[in-house]
Amino acid sequence: MKSSIKKESIQTEKELNHDLADSKVSTSDFSSIPSFKKEHQLSKKLRWKIYFQIMPLFILVYFFQFLDKTLLNYAAVMGITKYLKGNEYSNLSTIFYVSYLAMEPFAGICIQKLPVAKFLGVNVVIWGIVVSCHAATKTYAGLMIVRTLLGLCEASAGACLIVITGMWWTKKEQSQLTGLWFMQIGTAQIIGALISFGFQHVHTTTIESWQILFIVIGIITALLGVAVLIFLPDNPLTCKFLTEGEKQEVIDHIRINQTGVENRKYKFYQVKEILFKDKQTWLLFFIVLLSLINGGAITTFSSIILESFGFDHYQSTFMQFPSGVITIISALLCCYLPSYIGERCLIVSFISLLSLIGIVLQISLDASQKAGRLIGVYLMNFNGALVALVYTWGAINTSGHTKRITRNTMTLMAFCIGCLLGPQQFRSKNAPNYTPGKIALIAELAVVIVLALILRIVIIKENKSRDEKYRDLPPEIRNRDATFLDITDIENVNFRYSH
Repeated sequence: MKSSIKKESIQTEKELNHDLADSKVSTSDFSSIPSFKKEHQLSKKLRWKIYFQIMPLFILVYFFQFLDKTLLNYAAVMGITKYLKGNEYSNLSTIFYVSYLAMEPFAGICIQKLPVAKFLGVNVVIWGIVVSCHAATKTYAGLMIVRTLLGLCEASAGACLIVITGMWWTKKEQSQLTGLWFMQIGTAQIIGALISFGFQHVHTTTIESWQILFIVIGIITALLGVAVLIFLPDNPLTCKFLTEGEKQEVIDHIRINQTGVENRKYKFYQVKEILFKDKQTWLLFFIVLLSLINGGAITTFSSIILESFGFDHYQSTFMQFPSGVITIISALLCCYLPSYIGERCLIVSFISLLSLIGIVLQISLDASQKAGRLIGVYLMNFNGALVALVYTWGAINTSGHTKRITRNTMTLMAFCIGCLLGPQQFRSKNAPNYTPGKIALIAELAVVIVLALILRIVIIKENKSRDEKYRDLPPEIRNRDATFLDITDIENVNFRYSH
């Protein structure tokens, strides 16, 4: 690759019957490129330079994304529920995910068409302002409006981080680093509980403690968005803190991924491929959807469930600390373990089984067995990190920039549907035990386990089929480097899937 390569790279090859006219890379650019079959290692100095510039921003963005949307959970034990009645509290959680879901397809297009880091930064600034605006209303209608706006703004965050991660690191590194920023969900649960406990002791005659909580956290989030706009690069080729030689080194490093870097041209045939030809698409979609019904329920109702055990609102806040620890452990299992042993399908099944056991404990134990039921609440948190595994799984198993964006969009749409269905399974008439909702969660997690095992069979069969079909390819095709060819994993005969 030469320094003349533009930020809009890649279209595809003539042999695949797609247009090369828009390509910014000439065929001569490939003459000096190292083989994609051998990973090019970054120098230690450059590796840490990239980590320290990018990962702190990733960590903070995901930390505040989770904290900001779950402030409602903490506000519930700080007094906001006295302004609500019936299922209105559940509806506030649901409307967030409805707007999140509605925005997801548009966010996917914007991520491809716009500078991704700048798009992310603008959204963080706006959602920080919206969080502060939660303090301006005590009515159900007003809270519905700000929750809707928050869902619209947060919709792009996860997808932006996934796309940027894929531009800088190899498949193994992506899995580990995604775990690093995803585990901030657990950190946010712990720190959020501490923050909530602190603000519960702030009392004034003009403004309630939960309002102060929203104002302060919203301002901090908006300032983070400004930092993202200033310091986070859109991609390696336009990065200002790298020299031309370092940019070359980064591109050589990710060449082994065979998934490309970035392309601003939206290709509808890749959308069609993922919807109708890719055998993994709908299995992954329903794995995420059914898993996150459990996640949506526990995120919204954890403090209320803990209060039903007889804890007061102070104790309920502190009792959420172990949930954060469990989420961190789950993220490590889901993101670090697959990078060493693979077997993502089996890990999905194992994590789902732990959450299923947690729900069974809550249903089967009576009110006097508080310790066992409390363990059940904590075990339910294991399942939430599955979406992190699917984030990286989709990234490493999907090639073609439009197809990757669409995969991310579908994952987040499944996430949204699951999260909005979860709270609706916990109806006020079934309080305080919510037994019907918990029984439904058991059935849903059982289906997740079955789907994960089916997906494993599908991927193994597909890889064997490809090995057999393409074993006699000529060397020029077998050794083709697809880094700057915006072709899909199905089109790329050298692509093999992870399971």
